[in-house]
Formats: sequence, structure tokens, C-alpha cells
Amino acid sequence: MSNLDATIARLRALPKREQEALAAQIDLMLDQGGDDLLMPERWAAIEARLDSPEVLTPHAEVARDFRNGLR
Repeated sequence: MSNLDATIARLRALPKREQEALAAQIDLMLDQGGDDLLMPERWAAIEARLDSPEVLTPHAEVARDFRNGLR
């Protein structure tokens, strides 16, 4: 089974509502034709936050928590 087939099988095993949400996200990414996955507004929000004096959580901590399902 190819990677795509395995992924599609996993998607089909999800509840209908989650399937539809993921399908919408995939459609959006495909419609962008390989362009940047973030819209300019999202990049602007990210850049503004990075430029702020706010203390941010280190990437390694976020990645660790994400893997552990804490966030």
C-alpha cells in the first residue's frame, strides 16, 4: 500500500465531521498550487508576534508538548 493509500485509509476511519474538516484543509492547500501554505494575513500575525516583547514558548518545548498531546 502506498503512503497516499495508507493516509486515505486513515482519513476514512475518522468520524465524518473530521473527514470533512481535513478534506477542506487539503483542498485549500491544493488550490494554492504549492504556494506558501500560510495566507499573508497569517504571516503578518506571526511576524508581529515574533517582533513583540512578549515571552514566547521555545519551539522545542512546543514540539515536545505537541508530541505528548498536552497542547
